[in-house]
Amino acid sequence: MIVTKPEFYFHTQKISLEQRLENIKLNEEEEDAIVTSKTIKTIRDKVLGLFKLGDIVNTVLNWNEEIDKDIKEAKKEFLLSKYLDRQDHVEYGLNQLKNLLTNPVGNTLFNKILRILDNSTPDIEQIEHLVKSLQYIVSTDFNSMFEDHKYALNQIEMLTPQALTILSDYKNWPSWRMQSFSSNNGIITSDWLPQFVSLYSKIKNIADKSLSNKVSHSMNDLIKNRYIEAKHMTNDLNENFACIELSDIGRIVVKYVM
Repeated sequence: MIVTKPEFYFHTQKISLEQRLENIKLNEEEEDAIVTSKTIKTIRDKVLGLFKLGDIVNTVLNWNEEIDKDIKEAKKEFLLSKYLDRQDHVEYGLNQLKNLLTNPVGNTLFNKILRILDNSTPDIEQIEHLVKSLQYIVSTDFNSMFEDHKYALNQIEMLTPQALTILSDYKNWPSWRMQSFSSNNGIITSDWLPQFVSLYSKIKNIADKSLSNKVSHSMNDLIKNRYIEAKHMTNDLNENFACIELSDIGRIVVKYVM
């Protein structure tokens, strides 16, 4: 529930925090003593009443620490459950995972995946990408490929889940006819993004303008970090077309999210 319905989880935990605060509210006798002495810092809530400031701080920090722990554990459990769900043979997949965890190099890579999880909000889309990364890594000779795996995970950490989803969908990227454009050594340098986003959104049945804007933003991330580039090509009729291709970096990263 923490991963799949974070809003509901935080709503219930908000009630828990309010109940804890209610339990540390000062009674009338304590209020009178503190107000008279003015030696202890207090805070007054219009609904709940008067509290010692120190008690408020400790209660909030303890509550937040418990929430943070719950979320981190839930994301790890969800990741491993998804990993095992994707296995054709669960026992084989579990053995691969054990080999990774009990190897110094493999354990470092696994903990890198967990750190990416820890540093982000619960996001099913991101976890799905990390599951695929884990599945790919355990299927390789991760000792000899350690630097490659570390590099790819660093790239994955920098990209949004939406950008990774679009990158993994590269086989479905459309080509389109170009009317006027500028290019350098076959790479299109004029602004091709609006045409691509419009066509790609239609293919994916994205009618919502805000979602289309997110596609554009994600594509900008991929362009800016040089995962992709638009190239000029011609057909048999000598008509000008554009297509999006993975760069060398893009080809490395996409293996981890397919």
